[in-house]
Amino acid sequence: MTDAAQALLVIDVQVGTIFPEDPLDRSVLQNIAGLIERARARKIPVVYMQHESLSPGDTLVPGNPHYPIHPAVAPAPGETVLHKHSSDSFLHTDLDAVLRGLGVDHIAVVGCATDYCVDTTCRSALSHGYNVTLAADGHVTGPDEDLSVEAIIAHHNRTLRQIAIEGVRIEVVPSSEILL
Repeated sequence: MTDAAQALLVIDVQVGTIFPEDPLDRSVLQNIAGLIERARARKIPVVYMQHESLSPGDTLVPGNPHYPIHPAVAPAPGETVLHKHSSDSFLHTDLDAVLRGLGVDHIAVVGCATDYCVDTTCRSALSHGYNVTLAADGHVTGPDEDLSVEAIIAHHNRTLRQIAIEGVRIEVVPSSEILL
């Protein structure tokens, strides 16, 4: 990422979506926290998405202990927190308006869950005209019945870096290589 017109987008890193007792989740959480720290130091906007389920009985609803943004990456005063109800952070939210209002045309993306909200938001960002840098080691998900978490992450890192949309691009690089 270049110095001009960038933001860090933190997707759904909530108490109920990331588990620091798991070594992989702990590493991802540390990578996200490091990127947030670097962004803040350079006065680059950090924008948070917080999943708010509309499904009765779900844990990601206001008031549930799983709902808050994880304290290891909690927003600083004045940072934008937007709520979403689907995997696409742009759908029925003010994300596009917030980013455009900041003059942003390039976002670095981190968060949960790789195969849902992170993947969908990266694709949507491209369709909205944003260049995207995905932190290859800055997103995580839960296992599925056929694939390990590591396999899911590797698959999405490989797939997303191959998407071609005229006029914008997606890069997938380690968090240490993201120039915030």
